[in-house]
Amino acid sequence: MATSLEQMYDLKYSHEEWHPLTLRPHALSTNRYDDVARLLCGEATDGKCLDVGCGSGQLLLALASQFDEATGIDLSSNRIARAQCALHDHYPELVGKVRFVHVDGEESLPFADGEFDVLIMCAIVEHVVNLYGLMDEAARVCRRGGCLLITVPNICYLRHVKDLLMGRVPMTGTPNRDVRAWRHHGWDGGHFHYFSKASLTDLLRQVGFEPERWTGDGR
Repeated sequence: MATSLEQMYDLKYSHEEWHPLTLRPHALSTNRYDDVARLLCGEATDGKCLDVGCGSGQLLLALASQFDEATGIDLSSNRIARAQCALHDHYPELVGKVRFVHVDGEESLPFADGEFDVLIMCAIVEHVVNLYGLMDEAARVCRRGGCLLITVPNICYLRHVKDLLMGRVPMTGTPNRDVRAWRHHGWDGGHFHYFSKASLTDLLRQVGFEPERWTGDGR
């Protein structure tokens, strides 16, 4: 049975069109996907990769050539089905190397301890209900000495501080302030948690990771 979160994201992305992702890790103006690619440039990228919250698979498929094996998981069954179709239709050479798995967002990750060399959590942790549960699971399935790449919106970004001073809730998940739309797409685009650099550092250390490199995107 689908959870309420799965139903929300299935609805939110029900009309999503699939397009391949072109990464620009060395561009002057980047987005979060470019950031992940740029940070990976400094890491050994063989072995096994897990993309937690992979959506429709664009990022993992764009990075898959850097790994021996790549797995994407998501709680939206619709998006996993879309990713699987894209894999077979657009990247047949990666069939057998890349897989996409539907998971329950409230359960343990279905992988062995230390199974992955690289974990990617791109714009995910702000959406989950059980934040510490997911982060503990990420630490469990990442091998000792492995790599986690994580992106979050920065609540201390100047534009968000300005919104707070003006008495407005900062929009970190959607540009749409119409709360009627939020009924179907989640409050602030489905964001439950907000982070600064300091709070993300504390969270990572709490579950056993040590921050090594930082970057940022946007204006």
